[in-house]
Amino acid sequence: MSKATITGFFNPRTAGDTFKGLNGSIDGAVAESIIPDLPTFLQKAGRDYYIQKAPVFQRFDGEFAEVENQYHLVRSNDQRVVSPHTVTGQYAPLSLVDIAEELQPWCDAGWCTPDGVYSGRNESLEILSLRLDAGDVELAENERFMHYIVFQNPHGSGGMAKGKIISWRIVCANTFAAAVSASADFTITHRVANGDHDVQKAIMAGRTKDAIAAWEKARGHIAKLSDKINAWQSVPLQFADAKNLTDRLVGITDESKASTRAKNKRDAILAAFSMPQFGTYGRNAYDWLNGVTFVNSSPLAEANKRSKVSGIDRTIRNLDMNGSGFAVENRAESLLAELMG
Repeated sequence: MSKATITGFFNPRTAGDTFKGLNGSIDGAVAESIIPDLPTFLQKAGRDYYIQKAPVFQRFDGEFAEVENQYHLVRSNDQRVVSPHTVTGQYAPLSLVDIAEELQPWCDAGWCTPDGVYSGRNESLEILSLRLDAGDVELAENERFMHYIVFQNPHGSGGMAKGKIISWRIVCANTFAAAVSASADFTITHRVANGDHDVQKAIMAGRTKDAIAAWEKARGHIAKLSDKINAWQSVPLQFADAKNLTDRLVGITDESKASTRAKNKRDAILAAFSMPQFGTYGRNAYDWLNGVTFVNSSPLAEANKRSKVSGIDRTIRNLDMNGSGFAVENRAESLLAELMG
């Protein structure tokens, strides 16, 4: 089987834009001009393939024979195996082309645009992001965000493609993934097993999401985040309070027994609690949460600049609802909710 790797591909927001992903460090290219529709975007990205099941063969007594009810998942264009393990005949593959069929009505309605596509976990996880055309949105005084819907499509595990509304704070390149909700905002289930492409396409067409309802959900997310930012900004936080919250976040209960790693993470968060150049001033709960997300996700954070973690892996762990970075952000928001009663 081929081991070809397809790199990331991104859609410019304006002419000459070179932005690549939420942390800016994912390998790949940026389209020469803005591509408004998903099928064309995937074609230009080299991602207009289908995911197919290929029989598994095993050697028996010197001869190769097909293993009953066991299949690899492979890409239709290069036959690369993309599943971390085999699947049975009941497994229903889902490709980015399939997902695009459901999401294109959102683009047609004019409220979102293809943003980026890339993969991780040895090609077993595909990520497709849409840019919400709400633009550069001011949620509170001097608080500007970009908003995205990021779909993760796992092969051979995870069941369905899950979409999460993500907010990106412009001044510090922080990613907010868990602040409004710790669950998926949208799901796309896999196609029925054993159906041919035409049959599956007809079934998917019958499940096309209502673009208006999806837009209302996205607008609701932005409104909730705005309300939360206003609430966090209204809660004064002294340095001692921020230290207490951070100790709880990183699991420090006894300074003498705390690991160097935990202390370093705490110190980085507390430093980021007051970094005016990145929009924090050491004053309130919102400054503290931004300190957490800065260390967690921003490519501008010194710890992330030095890290050997790839841009894709950092993005996945912060956006995946089972990821370690997502868990940290969710825990931080929970601590603030507890503090605010």
